[in-house]
Amino acid sequence: MNELILLNCEQGSEAWRQARLGIPTASQFHRILTPSGAASSQATGYLAELLAEHISGEAATIPPTADMQRGTELEPAARACYELESGNDVVQVGGVYLDESKTVMASPDGLIAGMTRGLEIKSPKLSTHIRYILEDGLPTQYVLQVQGGMWVTGYDEWDFVSYCPEYDAQPIYIKTIKRNNALIAQMDKHIRAFSARLENLKGA
Repeated sequence: MNELILLNCEQGSEAWRQARLGIPTASQFHRILTPSGAASSQATGYLAELLAEHISGEAATIPPTADMQRGTELEPAARACYELESGNDVVQVGGVYLDESKTVMASPDGLIAGMTRGLEIKSPKLSTHIRYILEDGLPTQYVLQVQGGMWVTGYDEWDFVSYCPEYDAQPIYIKTIKRNNALIAQMDKHIRAFSARLENLKGA
């Protein structure tokens, strides 16, 4: 496996925001293709958004929702709880680039020390957390983000974590997700083509 190409800064910092400006990132891969591997109808709109970011030098403004704010506030506690529950040590990074061109990035919530495994943390409301536990799988809306992390890093596994301190019986749910090579092959095809088109438009 090739050495990871890391962005070494704090997530949420100005340097982090600038690094992500105008390039596709894993949290938005669902706008390029669907979990089945087909092209997404949102791709053109996402392309326009990223090109506008490049031209203006400003990120598209997305007002933080209550859920997003909750996730940000609880993430440190969730990470600590994960380390305690799993026995794994989490290494925080600003992001990981797909290659030296630095035109595609994932920003995992952590990389697991000594393993080819990453971490994605969600801190949903109580009813959603319970649903995740009952369904016992990776929620569909996060498939592209999690598999995208494995595509970018080359890793074999990713721990999906749901953390809800209000649920005393089980405040943390951990599901280890295996690499889906068939889907990742489609990601490699669709996202590379999307990125190439975007970079071509930037130079126009």
